[in-house]
Amino acid sequence: MEPHEGQPADREIERQIRLVLQHHHRLTFLALADSLPAHSWRSLFLALNSLCRQRSVGLMPLAEDYEVVWLDRRAESSMVGEKPRLRR
Repeated sequence: MEPHEGQPADREIERQIRLVLQHHHRLTFLALADSLPAHSWRSLFLALNSLCRQRSVGLMPLAEDYEVVWLDRRAESSMVGEKPRLRR
């Protein structure tokens, strides 16, 4: 049985993706999958879809992969004690 959206397993995968992307900012999907080998590609895509809807990450198609881009600068700023910057 697949976990339903919003369950702790989903939030944990999203948390792990956020941690990886906060350090790297941009990765291909394959590199992200290599960084999180305990998760299936399907579970990673589901989590990335959720993060896209939250506007925390962006997915950009490549020839044979996707580029995953960290967009959530607010969370990153709060981690280092800076005030979030407003986008113009």
